[in-house]
Amino acid sequence: MQTSKKKRSMKRFLQKKYFGAQKRLVHFFDGRKDKKICGCSLVKYVPSLYRETLGATGSEATCYWALDKIFNGESFSENDSFIDVGCGKGRVLAYMINKDYPCSLTGIELNKDVAEYAQSWSQRYKKLRIIHGNAFEHDYNGYTVLFLGRPFETEAFQKFIIMLEKNLTHTVRLFYWWDTQSGSFLENRKGWTRIRREIIHKSHGLCMYRHPQGFSLWEYTP
Repeated sequence: MQTSKKKRSMKRFLQKKYFGAQKRLVHFFDGRKDKKICGCSLVKYVPSLYRETLGATGSEATCYWALDKIFNGESFSENDSFIDVGCGKGRVLAYMINKDYPCSLTGIELNKDVAEYAQSWSQRYKKLRIIHGNAFEHDYNGYTVLFLGRPFETEAFQKFIIMLEKNLTHTVRLFYWWDTQSGSFLENRKGWTRIRREIIHKSHGLCMYRHPQGFSLWEYTP
């Protein structure tokens, strides 16, 4: 029994070591791409200062290969206005710039230092702006597409959705990345239609996320 326990412990150790090596490799390639687009790296995770008080999560950049899957087959026009809610250092917006999508791009970030970091590299792109502010105090009627990379814990996410439902006056699309924790709140909810959903785990033989993560695309009509 003790031998079996040691084997399980060794297996967990090797799995953790393997995952860590995979993660460092993905970060290496993502960091190189960041520098090409932004002139700086967006890789470093920044813990939340407001998790307990406002339900805001930390700043963790989404892998470029995950964004390829999320936006696969999607199109944006010059009439679209895209906002990343809780944009962090701006990885999603950097991706959109690199893909040369014609829509206007906005990010809003609660953490002042993180927002200023995003502002520092984004100044080179005229159609991109970063706002330092509270997502709950922003008007979303000027946008047609919202992106949420799990910027909120469950309770705050639910409050944010209710706020949107109360204030929006036109149809919007909403991309919700890492929807496993709170995405079910949108199911069977008046006005919300799920367009597609996918589970993301591995790409090109690399495993960035230890556990599969889901994203979903929704349309909301008031």
